[in-house]
Amino acid sequence: MDVYGALRFSAAKISNELFSAGSIFSVYSLATTFVIAVGALAYQRKLRRGRVNPRAIARAIFDKRLLLSKSFAADVKLFILSVVLMPVVVGALVLSTNAVATAVSAALRGSFGAFAPVSCCDLSIKLFSTAALFLAYEVGYWVDHYLKHRIPFLWEFHKVHHTAEVLTPVTNFRNHPIDNIIFGYMLATFIGAASGILAWVFGRTTESFTVDGKNILFIFFLWTIGHLQHSQFWIPFRGILGHIVLSPAHHQIHHSTDPQHFNRNFGSVLAIWDWMFGSLEMPSTKNPRLKYGVEEDAADPHSSLGLLATPIYKAALALWRALADAWNAGSERLQQRRQRLKSTGIL
Repeated sequence: MDVYGALRFSAAKISNELFSAGSIFSVYSLATTFVIAVGALAYQRKLRRGRVNPRAIARAIFDKRLLLSKSFAADVKLFILSVVLMPVVVGALVLSTNAVATAVSAALRGSFGAFAPVSCCDLSIKLFSTAALFLAYEVGYWVDHYLKHRIPFLWEFHKVHHTAEVLTPVTNFRNHPIDNIIFGYMLATFIGAASGILAWVFGRTTESFTVDGKNILFIFFLWTIGHLQHSQFWIPFRGILGHIVLSPAHHQIHHSTDPQHFNRNFGSVLAIWDWMFGSLEMPSTKNPRLKYGVEEDAADPHSSLGLLATPIYKAALALWRALADAWNAGSERLQQRRQRLKSTGIL
């Protein structure tokens, strides 16, 4: 491929990301998010001051300090990397959802027998499958996110996302490539397993409602409040709604530098998993003016070195320490066992 061909390829990738209705960064979902953000800010200012100042709202949305920050520039770098290069890499390395579904369905048929294909209720089955696969995505996301905060080796890659010091919709792309690959494996496992179970239960491959291959329930979330999770706008859900759905404020708490907010609100759309496992942190009604980022003693976290190379080095170091600790613990247990055997006269 010559330079011109490479530029056309890159432009096509970015165009597809911006103008595909099912893209996670489409101009359509960004537009609906913009309208919701303006409405939310206007409502909040109306409550506080009794009037709405359009200029103040415009300044809040188009904050030059955010757009000119090193953190935002780093987000843009990873956006280009994720959109242009990563689909090829992830597509080559990540386990196929269909492969998992086929394996799970075959294993269930082999273990428990096959069901006769259900030939009725297509709409009901499609609705049920849509909900089931959405829940599978949500569980997979939560487990992936939880493990990446709890296992030091995984955290070094995921930490790239948390080094963002300002939050904008582009921050959604601030992920290390290896973090994306691990996430792909996790989703393929959970969504593929759910698809395999559905195929076994209904005796045939089921369909779900999608937009450009993405679950329509996820797309609805994306077109409403999804982009606002990575934003400066404090929009909290409280009460029972805040225990079911993660508002933008929920996720902003997740990015907070306040230690009491560490390892909270791991979910994507639903708050129920955090509620069930005790990691839910409800947002306050008033904006607490949170600070974002991670303290780093290595390379500039917004530089190419800090974004891509440093995480690999630190993850390898964390893995080495974990293996060393496991070796030492095993050696200690073996020594204790020998001491017990000696004390009983066996050795």
